[in-house]
Amino acid sequence: MNFLFDATFPAKLGRALAELSRDHSFIHVDDRLGRGATDEAVIRTASAEGWFLVTLDQGITRNPAKREALIQGRVGTFAFTGSAVGNLSYYKVVAFVMSIAEEMFDLAERTSRPFIFGISDRRKFKSLM
Repeated sequence: MNFLFDATFPAKLGRALAELSRDHSFIHVDDRLGRGATDEAVIRTASAEGWFLVTLDQGITRNPAKREALIQGRVGTFAFTGSAVGNLSYYKVVAFVMSIAEEMFDLAERTSRPFIFGISDRRKFKSLM
């Protein structure tokens, strides 16, 4: 499985996860599309290349046009819905992502696309569709 982390995450996170993983691919949007890629470009890339999108940007799932693009593009999306994760230090963000990774992998494997799962600060997954 392939996971695309958007610009709301540190670029180092995608690289670190890529180094750690044996079974999945991880890439940060900056390494795939360059810095400053629009949400629309990120969604198009995730759709065209079959990547699961991982984001801290709640707006991408709440904005009607972007949400529709996710659905029409059949993108599997994991959106962190809590406010705390975005304010954590780099290492705490890494620890948080690692703590939910197995459940994220499981949901990605067994859920038909498109889907949008919200992930709370308490590490709870909830379908947002």
